[in-house]
Amino acid sequence: MSPRDNGEIGPLTRKCPPSSGASGGTKGLLCPAFPTKLKDRVWHAARNRPILALLACPFLSARLETVRMMSFRDFATFRISSFVSLLICLVAAHALPAAEDHALPATEDAVFRDKVLPVLAKHCLDCHGAEEPEANLNLTTREALLVGARSGYIITPGKASASLVSQLLVKGSKPHMPPEGQLSDEEIEVVTSWIDSLENVPLPPRPSLAKGLDHWAFQSPKHEPLPTVKSAALTENAIDSFVLARLEDSQLSLSAPAQREVLLRRAAIDLIGLPPSPEEVQAFAADSSPDAYERKLDQYLASPAYGERWGRHWLDLARYADSGGFHDDLDRPHAWRYRDYVIRSLNADKSYAEFIREQLAGDELAPANPQALAATAFCRNGPTNDDNMGNNAFDREKYRLDLLDDVISTTSAVYLGLTVGCARCHDHKFDPIPQTDYYQLLAVFNNITRKDVPFGESGEPELAGKWTKGQAGIMAITDVGRQPRETFVLYRGDLNNKGPKVEANVPRLFQSAANFKPAALEKSSGQRLALANWIAAEENPLSWRVMANRLWQHHFSRGIVSTPSNFGLTGAPPSHPELLDWLATELSARGSWKKLHRLMMTSATYRQSSQGSKSAESVDPENLLLWRMNKRRLEAEAIRDSVLQVAGTLNHRVGGPGVKPRIPTELLEASQRNKWPVVKTEGPEHWRRSVYIYVKRQMAFPLLELFDIPSTAHTCDCRQDSTIPTQALVLMNDQFTADQAARFAKRVQVEVGPDARESARRALWLALGREPTPSRCSEAEEFLRAQAEFHQSAKKPADESATLALVDLCHVLLNSNEFLYVD
Repeated sequence: MSPRDNGEIGPLTRKCPPSSGASGGTKGLLCPAFPTKLKDRVWHAARNRPILALLACPFLSARLETVRMMSFRDFATFRISSFVSLLICLVAAHALPAAEDHALPATEDAVFRDKVLPVLAKHCLDCHGAEEPEANLNLTTREALLVGARSGYIITPGKASASLVSQLLVKGSKPHMPPEGQLSDEEIEVVTSWIDSLENVPLPPRPSLAKGLDHWAFQSPKHEPLPTVKSAALTENAIDSFVLARLEDSQLSLSAPAQREVLLRRAAIDLIGLPPSPEEVQAFAADSSPDAYERKLDQYLASPAYGERWGRHWLDLARYADSGGFHDDLDRPHAWRYRDYVIRSLNADKSYAEFIREQLAGDELAPANPQALAATAFCRNGPTNDDNMGNNAFDREKYRLDLLDDVISTTSAVYLGLTVGCARCHDHKFDPIPQTDYYQLLAVFNNITRKDVPFGESGEPELAGKWTKGQAGIMAITDVGRQPRETFVLYRGDLNNKGPKVEANVPRLFQSAANFKPAALEKSSGQRLALANWIAAEENPLSWRVMANRLWQHHFSRGIVSTPSNFGLTGAPPSHPELLDWLATELSARGSWKKLHRLMMTSATYRQSSQGSKSAESVDPENLLLWRMNKRRLEAEAIRDSVLQVAGTLNHRVGGPGVKPRIPTELLEASQRNKWPVVKTEGPEHWRRSVYIYVKRQMAFPLLELFDIPSTAHTCDCRQDSTIPTQALVLMNDQFTADQAARFAKRVQVEVGPDARESARRALWLALGREPTPSRCSEAEEFLRAQAEFHQSAKKPADESATLALVDLCHVLLNSNEFLYVD
């Protein structure tokens, strides 16, 4: 756009608005106005010269708005006086010595002032002046140039070729600066030579990265003393003291304890994902010993079903799948070993620190251990598109970096609650994470290669071996060697735009306390193990808080921090910060998930009823203070598993390759690669727990997808909880539910015989996990009678009609809210 196109007549003239002066202004009069860029030049000349600053005040204080309000006669006087002030300033700019600035030698200061700044003033200051510069890039001073733009540093001192500002000036660069026009070769040489001369100049701290350094999550957690509460008699353990203190501040208290049968079902669903049997509930209700509840918790925690339940929570975070996704959606024949590793580790109550180390660096920690190797699939679980990654070296390298971006983003979010992936192309917009932090973490993982490790004849994994199709193997990662691969900052994430070289390290926010010292191992760089050791260290301010919060989230429906993978400045503040710190220090000291489960579940806070209170709801409608327990719907896997458990058909076989239950044939046309088999009739081999269902990225299992299983494209810290009509329609009409309702009815008949009253009572017991009231039994019995009459009216024999009526009742119970929700 030319100056005339935007209303400007020339560099020092603008169209004046109509004058309202008594002398009568001339509409459209062309009048001089001092543009911002000229003021910037004068201000820069005056800023380090006190006498000049004094002389320049009249000129620098002039505002276009003031000029516009002048009459023509007043303006003429103003123009002459301003011109004299400007002339004095410009003369003085060359006559007065400049003060020392930014601790640089006077010669370097002079180079910038006399050579570099004129080039920038000529081409750049219209957009990048001192007042509201675009991209927050102010080019009027040396300090501002060294601080850089909103996206990060634009200068690498001593290395012009790695400096973004130099790269943008080169003819043909994309993007290019200035957007319209081109610096001459001589002008570019002035800028690049000056940058090369800054070899020993440190870059100043970036203002945007200084904010948030005192953020609560970046400080070490403290084992807070227990607060004093008025209702101490209500507390069962330390957790209750922290919760009650907040409640009492709002004139609230805990709700009454839940009924024992309700509490048992809640605990069973939470820990093993399956409802208790009627016999379990009756025995628990009759057990009056003071530790009856604690013993049931210990029983559930010791069950193999515990790892299957809580392993599924972790697999959401690890974006686990059995196929690669994208167009080809290739099978991953060994992915299930990672799933089994997680389940086995949780059942063994492996220390969380060891759990972290094995998943990030199992090959460095114990290369001969198949479990440790399988654990490293955490770094391989993300989507892949190997067959379409390109045929040239550039495309393959770009694809490799995209895969590593998934590793960095997932690792930082899952273990640290940080969104480091946001700093791949520029400094983090909100958290004190510069772009260099991202690439220092990239350097940690830059040596890895994906490898399917075969088992040797001895049954041990052979890292040096080559896996062949059909052979047993482990999906793992290994290092390409002991020498770290060179890693460079990539400006804007562009492989063509290399910046300075960086070394492996943790985010700079934590570097002073991290003691990050990789030690090269026999066949690897040791960098991942060093990172894992830092994450797992007791003094890490984030990892233990993040994990304690995740455990709390799955017991209480919401984390103390409601953004479980974002503990940064844009994350939610903790509702109970002292409690979170206390839990984090407990977890780091004990290292055991199971002990923390027990601590949370034995609290009075966990044991309270879920019933509402109008007075409490008026104070805390979202139950953020935990004055009652939250009622919640079962997750997708728990719904399917509970259906199988109640029907008596659940196959408890543990581990192994994923199973492929029946999917409606009309949906199978979408499976063009890695085809799903057509299953006409399901059997026990299909009725395993849902955690063992094959996870195909391009075709999620329909029943589970309907109830909000997450996408496996990225880590998921909190599932959606939708309520839509199609959920009820599928549960009523899906072949799986209909078949299981029939088997549920058959189980009832086997256990209590043909009596309608006893059949109704037993079906209610099995489905709802509590003794049915007489009114509910009567209601169910009346339903059986009416349905039997309906089937008889269709010419069905009496015995068959009674059986079909019982199937209908079982089908209805599997669709009931009492079955699908936990109080």
